[in-house]
Amino acid sequence: MPDSSLFIPVILGTPRQGRQSDRVAKFIVEQVAARDRLETELIDIRNITIATDDAGESLKDPQFSATIDRADGLIIVAPEYNHGYPGLLKHILDTCLKEYIHKAVGLCGVSAGPFGGTRVIQNLLPVMRELGLVTIFYDLNFSNVKQLFDESDNLIDKPTYIRRMERFMDELVWMSTVLKYGRQEVSLDKKDIIQVNTHANKPCPEIAVRIGADAIDTVLKVSNNAQTGEVEATAVT
Repeated sequence: MPDSSLFIPVILGTPRQGRQSDRVAKFIVEQVAARDRLETELIDIRNITIATDDAGESLKDPQFSATIDRADGLIIVAPEYNHGYPGLLKHILDTCLKEYIHKAVGLCGVSAGPFGGTRVIQNLLPVMRELGLVTIFYDLNFSNVKQLFDESDNLIDKPTYIRRMERFMDELVWMSTVLKYGRQEVSLDKKDIIQVNTHANKPCPEIAVRIGADAIDTVLKVSNNAQTGEVEATAVT
């Protein structure tokens, strides 16, 4: 029998002082942990030390990378700041690439106003796609977040949000389960392709021009040269 257990961590995507999103993230962690065969943990980006003098995978945090690599799915809790997402969240997400491929992600928007972070979710969708994550079609929205919790950080209308959470989690668990099976049982690799970077195997006209290939619908295979150790890009015909 395939392993039906899933590891779905929750990323709290803002480091701001006085943030309200931590209340939402803690509620979500509580609900995920209560489900059978699910393991979770809270990843607070405030606790990830990351430099600002470089970018991308060169800034990879070993613990964050290992957690994402082990994950079967993700939940991202992101507040809406000026119609967008927090810059540090994007900075940290960009430190991983292969760790995300073919894994499900559910998005939770948080806002002080009435729209529940709808715009931050819209802006995150193309980012998720480029990272190789598969977004589920049901989101969670937490509007007027300052009025949602009492002084003890308990949701005032908890039954409503539990119902929404159940629908959200049903979809996320289904997608995570299907993709986990696919990663384990379905191979897309060709025998003659070794050490391929899946993120680079997509049309890239700019690089195609540099290597003298046809820029129209050119797909590049990126691999390591076994003798020189250098990264090589060749056109796939």
